[in-house]
Amino acid sequence: MINLEKTAVKLILAYVHPSHADRIVHALERAGLYQLSLTRVHGVVHPDEPIVRPDMGSVGSPETRIEAYCEDDRAESVVALIRETGHVGNLPSGVVFVHPVDQAWTIRKALPS
Repeated sequence: MINLEKTAVKLILAYVHPSHADRIVHALERAGLYQLSLTRVHGVVHPDEPIVRPDMGSVGSPETRIEAYCEDDRAESVVALIRETGHVGNLPSGVVFVHPVDQAWTIRKALPS
């Protein structure tokens, strides 16, 4: 478990084919990543359109958005794991973004001062 309040953290967003989401999640779990979230989305990959628009309904290709949080020093290996586990042949099979997390707090009852 990452101590979000004391550790430098990255947010990794991956948009992948739904048929590959389970094996990516299992690979991430085997690597010790448990702070994951999955969302069904529809994506459009055209030069002049956004990659993902949640308001599209059934338009576009169904994709799964995987959110993973990890320590800064693990980000490259997590991205490599997603890319290796999530590819379909030689064609582009999704996209991965890495974002810094500036601040994070655990939601819990405040401790007395």
